[in-house]
Amino acid sequence: MKKFLAALIAFCTIISSAAFAAPEQTPAPESIQTEPSAAPSPEPESTPSPEPSAMPTAAPTPSASPSATDTEAVPEKELSTQFVIDLAVTHHKYIISNNAVIELYDMTGKLLGSCLRYVGWDTPTVQMVFDVPQYRMGEKFKVKLVSGLRSIWYYGQQAQVGDTIEVQTYGYLDENGEYMQCNGVSLDANPEYEKEIHMYITNAWYNDINPRARIVDGVTMMPVRAVGEAMGLDVDYNPEWDSVTLSIEDHKTVFWANNEYMAYPGGDRNASHMPVYIEGSLFVPVRDLAEAFDCSLEVTDYGEFMDVLIGEAPYYREVMNRIPVNRDGIGSRTNYLIWVSKHEYKVRVYEGQQYNWKLLKEYPCALGAWDTPTITGQFEIIERTQWDYGTYYVGPVLRFYNGYALHSTLLYYGGGEYDGRVGVNISHGCVRLHPSDINWIAANVPFRTRVYITE
Repeated sequence: MKKFLAALIAFCTIISSAAFAAPEQTPAPESIQTEPSAAPSPEPESTPSPEPSAMPTAAPTPSASPSATDTEAVPEKELSTQFVIDLAVTHHKYIISNNAVIELYDMTGKLLGSCLRYVGWDTPTVQMVFDVPQYRMGEKFKVKLVSGLRSIWYYGQQAQVGDTIEVQTYGYLDENGEYMQCNGVSLDANPEYEKEIHMYITNAWYNDINPRARIVDGVTMMPVRAVGEAMGLDVDYNPEWDSVTLSIEDHKTVFWANNEYMAYPGGDRNASHMPVYIEGSLFVPVRDLAEAFDCSLEVTDYGEFMDVLIGEAPYYREVMNRIPVNRDGIGSRTNYLIWVSKHEYKVRVYEGQQYNWKLLKEYPCALGAWDTPTITGQFEIIERTQWDYGTYYVGPVLRFYNGYALHSTLLYYGGGEYDGRVGVNISHGCVRLHPSDINWIAANVPFRTRVYITE
């Protein structure tokens, strides 16, 4: 009985222990978790400010609005400590390399900084960066051009050296809603440059004059030889006196290097600027040269370039019209013209152009016999060859029409002339010249040159 009661008590003890044991610590699902009923935890010592991207987009209440000098509540993207100027340098053919200097001011006139950058033909864009006190986008500044450029532009505002223009920074949201900061401006910059001068002489544009004309100390200057020859003048240099003489027959003008004095038709005078050497060529004032030969002169300044029109010298036209090929208006498809004057037994070679031919060479010639006369009219050189006749030959042969040609006198193959006569009517219609003369023509006069033959 005692054993039975002891076993019963032990069994009841085990059951009682299982019924009142603590459950396993299996967490409840997240959806049914509840806040503990215990007392709340203490407040943190400080609450960090939100990131700029988390700032509210709505305008703050007046009490929270930052002042002009308080930027603690302004998003960082709207703030900057730099101001950037991007200069787009206008292209000019003859840019003068320079150091551009620009100053930056606040709207009260306080100088914030100065920046210097090189500007030349190889700098189409130039950037200037100014370190300034922190400011918010939308701030205005003043930009002053100090030196090194002719002018700057900003939305219709133009500033030359010593002038200022007002500019403004800004911010905006791009197409993706991202805030974009524009802490500077883009300006157009007009650099220092030598004005391009277009030379027109007797209505023809001479764009290949070398060296080019230019302005020296405010006076338009040009290379005297290149322009003088384009005007049809004879140009002679005297190394002993370092002087240049320009003339049409007895009408002459003399310029001396580095000397204002000039010999002038009808009396001497001082030039508007002393002749100077540039790139190895002597430059003289355009106006003085034009007036020396009674030429009209028209100068038009378009700002970035200048047109200079020199009219024809009256003396030049008078002299040119004494030459029959000029008076008759004979032209050529090349810069050469050959005139055969039958009654003079002469071949003349000219260089130039219609109405402005200048004599280069004059040679005696033989012509066609009376029963096989030389043709007259206007022709062109179409072939260069040699004709063989067994015991002798002629060459070079410059054929201009059918069997008609300019060629040498009759020559032996071994050297010497078989028949070297000129000044007579002896050929089958061709024009014969001495070997040295026809050789010069063949070496210098191109195909398609006009051959003009008159009685």
